[in-house]
Amino acid sequence: MQLVRALAPGKLVFETANKPHPDSGEVVVRTAAVGICGSDIHLFRGDHPYTQYPMILGHEAVGVVSEIGASVTHVKPGDHVVLEPLIPCGTCYPCLVGRKNCCSNMKTVGVTVNGALSEFFKVPSTCIHPINDSIPFKIAVLSEPFSIGFHAVNRGMITTADQVLIIGAGPIGLTILAAAKEKGALVMISDLLDFRLDLARKMGADRIVNSKEQNLLETVLDWTNGYGPSVVVEAVGLPSLVEQAVDLVADSGRVVVVGVTKEKFSIHGVDVTKKELSIIGSRNNLGTFPDAIAYLSKSIDGAKQLITQTFPFEKTLQAFEMADRLPDSTCKVVITLSEKYFSHGYRIAK
Repeated sequence: MQLVRALAPGKLVFETANKPHPDSGEVVVRTAAVGICGSDIHLFRGDHPYTQYPMILGHEAVGVVSEIGASVTHVKPGDHVVLEPLIPCGTCYPCLVGRKNCCSNMKTVGVTVNGALSEFFKVPSTCIHPINDSIPFKIAVLSEPFSIGFHAVNRGMITTADQVLIIGAGPIGLTILAAAKEKGALVMISDLLDFRLDLARKMGADRIVNSKEQNLLETVLDWTNGYGPSVVVEAVGLPSLVEQAVDLVADSGRVVVVGVTKEKFSIHGVDVTKKELSIIGSRNNLGTFPDAIAYLSKSIDGAKQLITQTFPFEKTLQAFEMADRLPDSTCKVVITLSEKYFSHGYRIAK
């Protein structure tokens, strides 16, 4: 089989390897499509905190079950499936209290263990979710980012009673938008790029704001009758934007921090107490893959707005280079494996 391996920053090479076979409790999947996300770009550059070489990247993946190991019962060969890349240990404190998305010893497919940029990949069966084969592979590959969006909305306890501001209209910000609209909330979303704000409009945002051209504070206060939104979600990963979120949120509101940064941010202690503010982190997903899959099954036209470029498997390097260098014109870049990689008899969703 063919695979793509990262050997050094910016260096991806094709290699040939033997097809994997499943041990007990494992599933081998024939890969159909892989999405590139922000963490993949940082792994490609070599500046991700978990970067290690050599590594097969790819954690947003969809495909067809090729083989199953003993004790696997929820999928069978030929089933269309999506990958949930988290492999929690099951024994640490977060796992024991039902917060496995925060596992202290987390392994992640495509980050700390080899991923899906390969004709076949092997994972524990707990990482595999079956999907209806009516969902096109290019859409189903969005399951993982949408699971993050639905988890962030759950963390923010967003309901129909909320006016929500999302700071950042990148892929994750857009999935949060979709999930918040599913909950019935009113949603404003801000960004610096009209290209991404246009995607947000198409996905149902109630109001969009180019914060480079408009005063975000004034716009937010006008939209909320001077009170501020009940929930602000920071989906960029900049300390200054977390600080801004605290300034913008309503008294008794919630700030959900989804963007990842290693830098410190500063907030005034009085804002926490005066507003009785809740500052909530959101990491990975906790049981929201079914929500993501259900959304995609009924919202194909909306979800496909995120996919801005598609590359064949043999142009994987070019796909990463475009996603890295041209953020102004890319949202979700997807790599597809052509049907020549599939054996006869598999059901292929177009």
